[in-house]
Amino acid sequence: MTLNPWYRGRSLVWDTTVVDTFTESHYIVSAAIPGSVATDAETEKCQKYNDLLDNYYFQPVAIETTGVYGKSTAPFLSCLAKKLVDISGGPREGQWLHQRLSLAVVRGRAGEPLQKSIGSSSGAIKHSSTSSSSGAVNF
Repeated sequence: MTLNPWYRGRSLVWDTTVVDTFTESHYIVSAAIPGSVATDAETEKCQKYNDLLDNYYFQPVAIETTGVYGKSTAPFLSCLAKKLVDISGGPREGQWLHQRLSLAVVRGRAGEPLQKSIGSSSGAIKHSSTSSSSGAVNF
């Protein structure tokens, strides 16, 4: 949640989700329409946080593991990148935001083969098709 008002006097609240494009339930749809799985995840997040809409500006952030942003995520990140540039004065801050997000997605995917192999043999670790982080993206 932002400390300062973001839009129309309301603070911004966001929930970030990275959707695995290659799970059985997603790969056919994502191959046909890039970004559709992320856009569906955005819709689910909006429904989940519907009660917050009266007091806060809610923004779902959904990224597919292939790096494709959801329909409302791309313009939001562009706006956020512009604000970073304006506040910091660094002309490359916006590019760095997108690079950090890409690295976070790649790092999240790095452990998946191990998780899948352990999950299939012992059942102790189960692979999730969606990972979520509420509030902020950690860099």
